[in-house]
Amino acid sequence: MIALEGKGEVRLQMVVDAQGRVQEVWAVESTNPWLERAAITAVEQWKFEPARLAGQPVPSRVEQSVNFTMPRGTFGEAGDLVTFRKGRDHTKLPVAFQWETPPKAAYVNFPVYPFQLLKTGVRGKASIAYIVGPDGLVQKSDIREASHPEIGLAMQAMIDTWRFEPAKNKDGLLCYAMLTIEQEFVPRGRGFVPISDEARQILRALERGGEGISTARQLDAALEPRVMRAPVYPSALRGQGQAGEALIEFFVDQNGDAQLPRIVSATATEFGYAAAQAVATWRFKKPLRGGKPTIVRVQVPVQFAARG
Repeated sequence: MIALEGKGEVRLQMVVDAQGRVQEVWAVESTNPWLERAAITAVEQWKFEPARLAGQPVPSRVEQSVNFTMPRGTFGEAGDLVTFRKGRDHTKLPVAFQWETPPKAAYVNFPVYPFQLLKTGVRGKASIAYIVGPDGLVQKSDIREASHPEIGLAMQAMIDTWRFEPAKNKDGLLCYAMLTIEQEFVPRGRGFVPISDEARQILRALERGGEGISTARQLDAALEPRVMRAPVYPSALRGQGQAGEALIEFFVDQNGDAQLPRIVSATATEFGYAAAQAVATWRFKKPLRGGKPTIVRVQVPVQFAARG
């Protein structure tokens, strides 16, 4: 079973100019990508005592961690970390899975709401069973139940990205943990799948025929990446180890955050959802058109290397 807690951390790097003003900020690591925009927005307002060289103020690069403590219910019903409790049949599991100290989530993420279901206001839910190995990575995941195939695949792609401090057995040795998670997808954004205000703005623009949405060619300059996480190879395909590719369409909002990734094509459906999950965490320098922030529609191919 899972209980949600309201704690999180974002590690940022930034450029501070000779006047102590923050000029550029990007996320290096976080316990949840959903917290990164809030951290970046806050730090952009900070003022520093500038670094000095031979007594003179100079620009510098700074690293800073931003910690969050949130009441339950922030971002809908979900916090950013999870804790685990033993099920009733825990002692019936294989010995290798009988943990005494539960795993601890070090990195979690929310799932991507399948674009067409979100756009048409379809809600649903899915249940995923997964195994966390002694290395803290998800070794295997399976869709136990899903109201829609797309929601099951989106949840599976999400859980494949999570990282943990591994479980320990009664002797203090690292061991496996067999876990489950069940969540609802609600179009209004409450629950485990939050929908940002920026995403809603884009959906409204699409309803008006794309009003206010730019193309990459209309930008003043090419998009400049700030965070581009690589996709996680789908656990459902690891036994095959095949190479793959997915073409993802998404929108970059006025803040530079990727929104509403949609699978255009994929060599395997699982690659499509894994790619969309990664793209949803990408961040760019603010896209400008005529010197003003704009929303831009983008398509990118995402590659998956073969696994031995």
